[in-house]
Amino acid sequence: MTSAPTILLIPGAFHVSSAMDVFGAELEKAGLEYRSMGLATVNHAGLTVQDDVQALLTELLNPLIIKDGKDIVLYLHSYAGIPASAAIAGLSKQERSAKGENGGAIGLIFQSAFCPTPGDTLLEMIGGNYAPWQSRDIATGLLQVIDPKQTFYADVKEPLATQAAGQIYGQSIDSFNSASGPVYYGIAEYKDRRVYIHTSDDQALPPLAQEMFVANSGVEWDVRRIDGSHSPFLSEPASLAALVVGIVGGFVATYE
Repeated sequence: MTSAPTILLIPGAFHVSSAMDVFGAELEKAGLEYRSMGLATVNHAGLTVQDDVQALLTELLNPLIIKDGKDIVLYLHSYAGIPASAAIAGLSKQERSAKGENGGAIGLIFQSAFCPTPGDTLLEMIGGNYAPWQSRDIATGLLQVIDPKQTFYADVKEPLATQAAGQIYGQSIDSFNSASGPVYYGIAEYKDRRVYIHTSDDQALPPLAQEMFVANSGVEWDVRRIDGSHSPFLSEPASLAALVVGIVGGFVATYE
C-alpha cells in the first residue's frame, strides 16, 4: 500500500511557480495535495541544468521524501523534464523501500516535456538552433520570449492569458547549453508508472518534437493526448486535473 501522494508541479523554462496555481487548486478540489516550484535558471543568468537539479533536491525532493517520508508524483512541464530526470536518482519508492526507508516517487508525468538521454543539452534536443519565438540577449545572459501569450497561452481565456504572460521571465542561456547528467526516468522501478502527455496544438514545442522525445527515450510510456496548447494547466485546468487524478490512481494501484 502507498499513501495519497503529494503532486509536485514543476513548470518549465521561463515560468515561475505561480503558473501552476490554478491547476493546483483543481487538484486540491479533487483531494490531492500539491507543491509547485519554479526552476532556479528562470531569470538567473549563468545558471545551468545542474543548478536546477540541485535546487529540486534542496527545495523539494529531499525535504519531502527524505525528511518527511512522503510519497510524491512529479508533474514535469517542458524543460523541467531535463533536470528532474537526474534529480530523481535513488528516490523511487521501490528503491527506498528496499532500504527500509519511507516515501519516494511513485510515478512520473511528463507533459510536453523533454526526455533527455545522458549528455544531451536542451539546444541539441531542439535541433541546435534557438526557436523562432526566442530572443537571445548576450548582454544579460538570458533568453527572452518574444510573444509569450501566443507561444504559451494561445488557447487560454482572458484576462488569465495576459496575466500569465506577464509572469514570463528570461531564462538562463546556460541552461540551454549545459549537458544533462545521468537520467533515471527509464529505470525498472518506473515501468507502468511513467506517463507522457502530448499537447497537439503546441506552439512552443511542436507535437513532432514531443513524439521524437518519447521515441528516442528507449523506454515505454503510457501516452495520453490533449487537444491544446503548451499550457493545459491554464487553458483546461479542471479536465487536466481529472486526467491527472486518474493517472495518479493508476500509479497507486501498482503498489497494492
